[in-house]
Amino acid sequence: MSFAVWALGNVAGDSPKCDFVLGHGALGPLLAQLNEHAKLSMLRNATWTLSNFCRGKPQPAFEQTRPALPVLQQLIHSTDEEVLTDACWALSYLSDGTNDKIQAVIDSGVCPRLVELLLHISPSVLIPALRTVGNIVTGDDLQTAYIISNNALSYLLNLLTGTSYRDTNISNSHLPQRGWVIS
Repeated sequence: MSFAVWALGNVAGDSPKCDFVLGHGALGPLLAQLNEHAKLSMLRNATWTLSNFCRGKPQPAFEQTRPALPVLQQLIHSTDEEVLTDACWALSYLSDGTNDKIQAVIDSGVCPRLVELLLHISPSVLIPALRTVGNIVTGDDLQTAYIISNNALSYLLNLLTGTSYRDTNISNSHLPQRGWVIS
């Protein structure tokens, strides 16, 4: 099963083929693999594949990927860095677009955890979490206010000043992304 999930992820990585795979119902069986009984190797593989399903230029139709939101809400509570990274990237792709997409991401309940992940020690988690929060604040005033109400400004201040990251791999090269979110 793990090899099949990996193969789907590779096919989904090629944007036109991703639409074909999603159009033939591959998301449902993939989401079924992302449960509390899955081995870590399957969780990592399936989360990476899910992230590939959510990305692309052009992006897949949101209605095809929207069912992933409840699963992503669970995955962002993982303690595994690879799972967190790919789950955050998937959310960044799903939140990139219209206010309706942004609202669906907010409604999935991921925002409080995404804001917490702005203090994650690993840049591989921090960057897609920051990108997702940034996408959400590009929405309407209520969507921006919702992120602020989750204490995002204090987390973002820590990111800008680097107070929490003096001894980590978070470099100043990410400063423009941090500023983009606050603007």
